[in-house]
Amino acid sequence: MKKINVGVSVFAVQGAQLWSNGINQNLAFLVMLLKQSPQVGRVFLLNGGDLDHMPEAMGLGSLDVPLVRPGDVTFELDVVIEMGAQLPLEWLRHVRALGVKIITFFVGHTYADNAEAPMFEGASGQIFNGTPWHEIWTLPHHMKSSGPLLRTVSRVPVFAVPHIWSPLFIQGQIDQVEKDGHHFGYRPHVGASGAERPGWRTAIFEPNISVVKSCFIPMLVCEQAFRLDRRSVNTMMVMNTVHMKEHPTFNRFAINLDLTQQHKASYEPRVAFVECMAQQKMDAVVSHQWECGLNYLYYDTLYGGYPLIHNSEYLKAGGVGIYYPDFEASAGGHALLDAWNQEPEFWDDYKKAGAAYLGKLDPARPENVEAFVKRLQHTVEGGV
Repeated sequence: MKKINVGVSVFAVQGAQLWSNGINQNLAFLVMLLKQSPQVGRVFLLNGGDLDHMPEAMGLGSLDVPLVRPGDVTFELDVVIEMGAQLPLEWLRHVRALGVKIITFFVGHTYADNAEAPMFEGASGQIFNGTPWHEIWTLPHHMKSSGPLLRTVSRVPVFAVPHIWSPLFIQGQIDQVEKDGHHFGYRPHVGASGAERPGWRTAIFEPNISVVKSCFIPMLVCEQAFRLDRRSVNTMMVMNTVHMKEHPTFNRFAINLDLTQQHKASYEPRVAFVECMAQQKMDAVVSHQWECGLNYLYYDTLYGGYPLIHNSEYLKAGGVGIYYPDFEASAGGHALLDAWNQEPEFWDDYKKAGAAYLGKLDPARPENVEAFVKRLQHTVEGGV
């Protein structure tokens, strides 16, 4: 069978960074996966931005894939995967007429993105402008909220493909902070016999740009644990909240917490995960999501062996992290407290379970490569 040449769209613009948007890592891991398959021929990055080169901060240089303008490879492609940028509509119609298959890969929370942007005057995201799709891909944790929406809007089939991850990018950051003399990775507190167990320094990294991932429930989880046992939480750092500190709603919410009143809470700007965990000597990550149960914050946390207090049914099924259900902040507080009380031996098994789970996400794992390539082959051959 002829090898499949694939173009993946990317947004090459000034200031673009790998960590500024989860889609950039999604894109990099997809390219890494495609390059593993003998059924895939050439892979191109289709430039949908205004720069003629990829910004170094995007971190995609190691992929060894050419960045091209779509029109330069019109007659070399078998499949276009619109992902990092929307491509010119007339060009998409042209290549479709030539027999090229058009896929859009929605890796974000499409329902929330499209509902919240016009309601709250946010930046425009995906615009449904008549892209001549053959099919749409999304991720498993978005199928419930966004799958039916995408199927109805596009009038084409929607498929879930695996969520993949590699430590390639986070390891680079770890190497840097450790070179600077900091340690990344959870170290259980082992005190002298009879010494009081020190409280955890908990970190909350929710972006706070959508109700899908906000800090409100994680703050209450930490608060509940602190109320149950004031020794359990030494510090609660809440990232991405500086812009909300003076808003009356958030201000009164935060001031009402014992952690704030006892000067154990801090409200911070955006801080890089590895930098924060290593330099601030954080012990645990507390998180919450709404129909978004797979994300790179979880994987980065597990990679460091850190306690992850979460409400993801996917991670629960995988047997990793410290689970609490739904929006049950009180249950989350109990879960955090129980985890804080665990002995060091528990965390050895915890880290092994996390490593095994992360291994299943590897872009080079044959099962993951097969899932994507079979989908591509089926599309190219004219199926759906």
